[in-house]
Amino acid sequence: MKNLRKTIFVPFFVAGLLSLSACGDESLDPTPVVTEATTTVETENINARSTTSSYSDLTALPPDTGGTQKAVTLGTNGTPFGYYAYTPGGYSSNTQKYPVLIFLHGKSERGDGKTTLSRVLNQGIPKMIANKTWKTSYPMIVISPQFHLSVGNSNNWGGGDANYLKNFIKYIITKYRINPSRIYLTGLSHGGNGVWDYISLVDDASSYIAAAAPVASYGARKGYKMHDETPIWAFVGESDVTNFNTSKAFVTNYNAQSPAPLYKAKLSGFIGVGHDCWTRTYSGSGIGTANPLYDAFNQKLTDWMFKYKRTN
Repeated sequence: MKNLRKTIFVPFFVAGLLSLSACGDESLDPTPVVTEATTTVETENINARSTTSSYSDLTALPPDTGGTQKAVTLGTNGTPFGYYAYTPGGYSSNTQKYPVLIFLHGKSERGDGKTTLSRVLNQGIPKMIANKTWKTSYPMIVISPQFHLSVGNSNNWGGGDANYLKNFIKYIITKYRINPSRIYLTGLSHGGNGVWDYISLVDDASSYIAAAAPVASYGARKGYKMHDETPIWAFVGESDVTNFNTSKAFVTNYNAQSPAPLYKAKLSGFIGVGHDCWTRTYSGSGIGTANPLYDAFNQKLTDWMFKYKRTN
């Protein structure tokens, strides 16, 4: 039995699944078939264990009265990827550690990490931050890295190699005041595929992740045991057929494990919705509209994430 546990603050079972592979922009391409990633990931024991806990670490943070989202280009201060970093209002005037949400972009937002880094702002959470429509119940840092390499599977953030993301997480931990028990992961389309790669290839005990939410992406077909102690919630449009079917299959197989995963994975599907289900997912406008045959979309994604933490 792995020595990792996530602390949950109210009774709630987690989720996971989604689907796809390609896009990231408004001109939605057909979903290509995604080949399975096979890269193995080095593991290390970071000795994560459960403890009784509360929201006290979140309520102690100063309110986010309006933060800043800044571009950090590839190579600056040794960063392996160009990225956008949102730091909440009050971040620079205190010494406390903050939750962080890592957002992985769609395929059309790939670039060189420098001159085309602004593509990251075209969709999802970085776009919402730029438009000043991003609101969370508690302050959190948001890091949105741009994948620039031409390696592996072009349909997946990271090319199917989860070490790229893992090493980037290690990097940002050294550059920002991050609460190591509250590192969350999400991504849309191509970025969602990167999330699936991460949770199916990296062992819980060394992943740093407290909860993960792949959106509009191609559900992994293996690696169920790798993150069977991590909350997973997948979102996908039911008209995004390949992504929906693969996400549903992952959630079904993941939850059928014996022994059972620590948290049940969740799948929220949207009837009549195609590839772009991320707008309603990240904005929360889709709350209450998910197909009742699957898991309800009954709260903001970040509120669900805040329920979970890991102690390292």
